[in-house]
Amino acid sequence: MERLQPLADGVWRLALRTPTLLPATSTNLMIAGRSKLALIEPATPFDDERQVVDQALEALRAEGREVAMLLVTHHHIDHIGDVERLREGLGVPLLAHPQTAERLPFEVDREVVDGEELDLGEGTILRAVHTPGHAPGHLVFHELSSGIAHAGDMVAGEGTILVDPSDAGDMKQYLDSLHRLGGLGTSALIPAHGPVLTDPRGVVDHYVEHRLGREAKVLAAIDAGASTDDEVLAGAYADTPKMLWPLAARALEAHLRKLVDDGVVERADGHTRRT
Repeated sequence: MERLQPLADGVWRLALRTPTLLPATSTNLMIAGRSKLALIEPATPFDDERQVVDQALEALRAEGREVAMLLVTHHHIDHIGDVERLREGLGVPLLAHPQTAERLPFEVDREVVDGEELDLGEGTILRAVHTPGHAPGHLVFHELSSGIAHAGDMVAGEGTILVDPSDAGDMKQYLDSLHRLGGLGTSALIPAHGPVLTDPRGVVDHYVEHRLGREAKVLAAIDAGASTDDEVLAGAYADTPKMLWPLAARALEAHLRKLVDDGVVERADGHTRRT
């Protein structure tokens, strides 16, 4: 099956078209296991791409492998589009973090908590790592024998990661989760979107540096006299195309809330200033 990319013994990646945030156009399905398989991030809602999933599973079934469970990293629409079809068709359970279960438009069969290990037999163990920030119930699934992890929306192989407070995003939690991801000792990361990342530590360090660099630009804008959100946005995101400023405004809100929590700035009557 040409599109099914083997990454290690018992680990595959299948990129499938989804309605996600451009420039990304697909979401990665990770398949892990030997005789028993877990499907992590069954996301596509499109019939032609679902046929690709079915063909891949048929090829694996011909090798004596069967799907045992479905897993999702979080609740966003571009991560769950094929869950209900596969759950009904395969007769297997859906597992997710409790805070993801609260936000899904359908029921989960079992909740998974931080540190739980899902044993698929024959040396395949998936460890769930709670990594909130992008979404409250976000989980990274780390396959311990290969070291490969599905990182969900913690990092991206293409595009960027949006931390949106209006959707329960939290910048401080996201940064803490990045540090935790960087410390897992993974051999490679399968991001939700884009190619496999083979330098996990370097990728995570880059993301932390980027976020802290943007925070420094937010503070520089405030120190230069910006006060309203629009003024801070114009100063801190001057290097970003204006067409992207509506998205940048959501990230700015996440940065400002973190800075308030850190005691660095205060906000009142529509204005922000240093404490």
